[in-house]
Amino acid sequence: SFTAAATASSGLAVSYASSGVCSNVGATYMMTSGTGTCSVIATQAGNSSYSAAPQVIKTVKAATATQTITFTTAPPSSAAYKTSFNVAATASSGLAVSYGSSGSCSNVGPAFTMTSGTGTCSVIATQPGNSNYSAATTVTKTVAATVAAQTITFTTAPPATAGYKTSFTVAATASSGLAIGYTSSGSCSNSGATYTMTSSTGTCSLILNQSGNSNFSAAPKGTNPLSATTAAQTITFTTTPPATAAYKTTFT
Repeated sequence: SFTAAATASSGLAVSYASSGVCSNVGATYMMTSGTGTCSVIATQAGNSSYSAAPQVIKTVKAATATQTITFTTAPPSSAAYKTSFNVAATASSGLAVSYGSSGSCSNVGPAFTMTSGTGTCSVIATQPGNSNYSAATTVTKTVAATVAAQTITFTTAPPATAGYKTSFTVAATASSGLAIGYTSSGSCSNSGATYTMTSSTGTCSLILNQSGNSNFSAAPKGTNPLSATTAAQTITFTTTPPATAAYKTTFT
């Protein structure tokens, strides 16, 4: 908006009007478009002593208005791999804001998903303007990528006890989908996920680990103890005695 002022040499009051890309209330004018020309019209109709004054018109060239973008829901300062967050932003023009991304994230509209556990995600808000508003200055917020936590879960658990020289196989998965490492201590040994009891006393510790990578932190080490027990045994004749034997005979 702007205000005009004019005087008539007669001292009579000047009237104001407008045409083109503006409107007015008295001497106060408001631009109604960002393109075209506003005509500021001043008139004085005269009276019994003065004839009407020649109309005076001043022109004002319309220009697009500036606009700014403000985040109403800002992104977090950091976010873990594969996690998602939403943002929201408004333009002072009232026009819709568009969202983009670069770096360690992707987006669908205002919904962003972290695609890496390292680097930086750029959350980009733009508004290109229209015939009334010039393009807003792009606003970029950054989010530091962090590694995601992971856990280990047995899908085939070990027995509570196991006898000397017996073997069993376990299975486990990491929530990250990364491969599990298997080790042992105490009364057992292992080859991968297959464990063999090496003693009939003490405790066998099954140790599961996943060391992580650039996207996942190391999982808390899983240790599952089981008690060693004596192994069962049976007796088998390799040379059986005869079905009958005479008095004073001998057999082995």
